[in-house]
Amino acid sequence: MIQVFMLVLIMGIGEDRKPIDETLYFRSIEVCNATAKELAKRWGHWSILDQVSVYCLPTSVDKNTPLIDTPID
Repeated sequence: MIQVFMLVLIMGIGEDRKPIDETLYFRSIEVCNATAKELAKRWGHWSILDQVSVYCLPTSVDKNTPLIDTPID
């Protein structure tokens, strides 16, 4: 097992908000947070009901789990 950061993405409008099932794992918290920041951007007409929650959680995964390991420029 290795320590990584899992991206959690919750999308939807009002009561229809739900977590996105596809899970991304990152070796670096900086890369995970940069990805979360970009995913949280909203275009168009934002309302309090139309929100995106994105955050990175530390977790353990098997050493064979695919990881995103792209450096930030």
